[in-house]
Amino acid sequence: MLAFTLQRFAGEKTERATPQRRRELRQKGRVSRSVELTSALTLAALLAGLRVFGPRIWGGWIDTLQQQLGNLGTMPSTITGISGMLAGIVWQAALTLAPLLVLGAMVGITTAFAQVGPVFLLKQVIPDWQRVNPLSGLQRLWSLRGLAEGVKSLLKLVAVGGVAYWSVRGDAPRLMTLGQGGVAELTAQLAEMAFRIGLALTAALLMLAFLDFLFQRFDFERSIRMSTEEIRQEMKNQEGDPLIKSQLRQRGRAFAMRRMMQEVPKADVLVTNPTHFAVALRYDAQRMAAPMVVAKGQNELAWRIRTLADKAGVPRVENRPLAQSLYRTASVGSQIPQELFHAVAEVLAYVYQQRKGK
Repeated sequence: MLAFTLQRFAGEKTERATPQRRRELRQKGRVSRSVELTSALTLAALLAGLRVFGPRIWGGWIDTLQQQLGNLGTMPSTITGISGMLAGIVWQAALTLAPLLVLGAMVGITTAFAQVGPVFLLKQVIPDWQRVNPLSGLQRLWSLRGLAEGVKSLLKLVAVGGVAYWSVRGDAPRLMTLGQGGVAELTAQLAEMAFRIGLALTAALLMLAFLDFLFQRFDFERSIRMSTEEIRQEMKNQEGDPLIKSQLRQRGRAFAMRRMMQEVPKADVLVTNPTHFAVALRYDAQRMAAPMVVAKGQNELAWRIRTLADKAGVPRVENRPLAQSLYRTASVGSQIPQELFHAVAEVLAYVYQQRKGK
C-alpha cells in the first residue's frame, strides 16, 4: 500500500519545470504570452499617437480633399479619372496615417518581444487542422483555459459596455447642444468626446490585460509542471545512468589496479612502513629526470604489493617517514616531489650498493 502511494505521488506533476524542459518547450513554440496585453498596449499607443498626430492627420485629409475636389473641373468624367482621384485620396490618407501605424506596430512588436523573446518557428505559421477538429474544440472549451477565455471575453464585454455607457451618459447634456455651433466646433467636440471615451476604454482594457498577463503566467507554469519521475529521467538522459557510470568507474579502477600491480616487479626498490604503507619506486637515469612512483598502497593493498615485490625479488627498505611522505604527496605514474629527492637518493644508493656487493 505504501509503495503504491509513493508511486502515485511520484507520477503527479507537482515540481517546477527544469531549464532543459523550458528550452525544449520554447523550441516547440510553447511560451507564456498575453495577446490581450499586446493589444491593449498597442491601443494605448495608437490613442497617444492620435492625440499627438491627430491635428496633422486631420489637416492632411482636409488639404487632400480640397485639392482633389478643386481639380474636378479639369478632370475627365470617366471611370479612369474618378478611380485616379479616389486612388490619390487613399494614398494621401495612408501617408498621413503612416506615423500612427508605425508607432502602433513598434509598440506591438516590442511588447510581444518583451514577453517571449526572440522566438520564431515556421511550423507555428502552418495551419494545424487539429484545431479545427470539433472534438478538440469541445475539450478546449471545457478546460481551465477555455473557462478563463470565456470569463475574459465576458469581462471585456461588460467593461467596454459599461465604460461606453457611463461616458456617453456623462456627455448627454453636451450632445443636446452640439448642433448649435459650426461644423468646425462640432467636429472638435465630437473628436474630444471620442478621445475621452477611447481613453476610458483603454484604461479598462489595460487593467483586464494585466490580469490576463498574470493568469497566462500562472496557467503556463501549471501546464509545464513535471513529476519527480520525469525530473529523474531527465537527469539520467543528461548525465547518464548512475548505475552505468558506477560500473564504468569500477572497471576503470580495476584496470588501473591491474596496471599498477604489473609495474611492481619492474620497481628498483619498495619503501615500506613496514606494514601500513608500501611505495614502489623505479629510476632509469637514461630516461628519467627523477625517480617515479610505479605503485603504492595502504594496509591490505600494501600487503599485496609487498607480496608481489618479494616474489619478483624487489629490494625492500623500511623507512617509515619516507614511506608515509611518498604515499601522501606522490601519485602513481608521477615523479617524486623535489623535497624528497635527497631521501630517495640515499635509499637508491643503498640498494645499488647492496646489488653491487652481491
